Amino acid sequence: MDTLKTIMTSACVLLTAPAMLTTTCTASAQEQLTVQALFEYPVAPEELPTMTGKSNWLMQNFWNQLDFKSKEAVDQAALNHAFKVYVTPMRWADRDVSLSSVDNLVKQLQKNPTLLLQFTKAAEENLYGPRADVYIDEVYIKFLEGIVKQKKISELQRSRYERQLKILSGSLQGSPAPHFEFERADGTTGEYYPMSTPTIIEFGDPDCTDCQLDKLRLDTNLKLGDAIDKGKVNVMFIMPAPPEGWQEKVKGYPTKWVVGASEDIDDIYDIRLTPTFYVIGDDGTIAAKNITVDNAINVALSAVEANH
Repeated sequence: MDTLKTIMTSACVLLTAPAMLTTTCTASAQEQLTVQALFEYPVAPEELPTMTGKSNWLMQNFWNQLDFKSKEAVDQAALNHAFKVYVTPMRWADRDVSLSSVDNLVKQLQKNPTLLLQFTKAAEENLYGPRADVYIDEVYIKFLEGIVKQKKISELQRSRYERQLKILSGSLQGSPAPHFEFERADGTTGEYYPMSTPTIIEFGDPDCTDCQLDKLRLDTNLKLGDAIDKGKVNVMFIMPAPPEGWQEKVKGYPTKWVVGASEDIDDIYDIRLTPTFYVIGDDGTIAAKNITVDNAINVALSAVEANH
């Protein structure tokens, strides 16, 4: 097998084309890595004229050379990279083709618990974890559903994936935003329910530098400030698993924001980053999740403009 050349990964943009999977691209740091390829990666035929056509072909043929019947574990680093290459064309492939490809893949893996666990780890690395270049929850959930049903994998190994599945399933983009309770700085209990006003929810920590910078961006955006003043957008700052004395840390937050803390919010909402931003639309569904503060502002203001 050929040794793969240096692999470079960088930030990419959010893709929202209706025919494609919902993908959130991350701003991961550049990495350099050399691994031995599991197999020679396929190349889409030149006669396919479009990026979508080539991407669809790769979705349907990528794993043809992998021996799914072998009970031997494969090199995890090599599989992680192969999976990275596999998910890249999902950004341009038709949604139904991508999902069909993943369904077929998980079906084959059900007969091989060793590979199923390894593929789930590779999916976590590339679609969910802190080093992922792109989040595609709809795809990652299929691996989670496959592994929690596989009783030949130990309960201990399955338990962490069961938790991920529960949280992800309850906070998918496009699904109703979950209700939750929180504590205000004055000690009273607050409750969040989706409402008819677009809402930006930041899950963060007042001590983290990125959270402080994002607070400044939110607080100084003139269009957002005007929308908040007119009651057209709500902003919430919720601190997960707050330390003792957290109330002092949020004293300088804008009075028109809803500010609080919640011990168990990360059991309800998918919170992978600090800070993490969600935008809840005026229909009560999750319009966007795990996005930057600038994207959150744009999504919320776009919702306001769409209503006028």
